[in-house]
Amino acid sequence: MARNLQLGIESNWALQYSNSFPAVTHLNDGSGQPIYERITEIIVPIVFDKPIIAVSVTTTVPVGKIWKYAGYLRRSLTTGLGASFVGEPERLFLGKFNLIVFDDLNINYFVSIQVPKWFISANVAIYQYEGINKTTLEDDIKAIELKIDALDNLIRG
Repeated sequence: MARNLQLGIESNWALQYSNSFPAVTHLNDGSGQPIYERITEIIVPIVFDKPIIAVSVTTTVPVGKIWKYAGYLRRSLTTGLGASFVGEPERLFLGKFNLIVFDDLNINYFVSIQVPKWFISANVAIYQYEGINKTTLEDDIKAIELKIDALDNLIRG
């Protein structure tokens, strides 16, 4: 069963969350360089209600380094027992829009992001897909019904 989506249309995406997170520095090392604390898990305070999101994580990459990994995203639901993580963590690529398609549960959810411990800053943007999201199941059923009707007409002559 295929999905009909229009991911390439900019107006189908709505920015839901955007924020910057600097790492905290307390001391300097022996050579006078700052020592940074790890950026804690980023709990996004937005409820998402669509199964398709695009997540961008950027940071300043030191000269001479090649970083591609931007951490991971986890999804959680609020149940009668409290918050529960759902599914496997989604790996994120740095400086890209990471398209994430969740199984279509008709349930609102939250996300959290953990960036690598070596990041000294993180800029996060999350867009939610608001466009057409339907499966071809209805079209397939209609085609089957038409074939059954045609066969029935042929048999009845």
